[in-house]
Amino acid sequence: MISADLSEQMLRQAVGRSPLRVRADASALPVADAQVAVIAAIDMLLFPAETARVLGPDGVLLWINQLGEDGPLCLPADDVAAALPGQWHAVEARAGWGSWAVLRRRV
Repeated sequence: MISADLSEQMLRQAVGRSPLRVRADASALPVADAQVAVIAAIDMLLFPAETARVLGPDGVLLWINQLGEDGPLCLPADDVAAALPGQWHAVEARAGWGSWAVLRRRV
């Protein structure tokens, strides 16, 4: 698992929970094309082209809105799927006051 964040402070909070922490901009991840199996995006901006670029052919995007519709960065799964290049299948569910979605490319 790799935790990436532009904020050094956020990366420090991941110490002990993530073995590898990288300071990086999500709009230009330091990862080769199609090399990531899972991206967990928790309350963050969506970078659709970059997400699609780094995910492998069978890759999965976990889109998590911890505060659900009350969160400033909340996007419904259908909006996330529509923003990603290509065709994507999304399954969305609620958990407490938040929501989460699993998105995969359609084949």
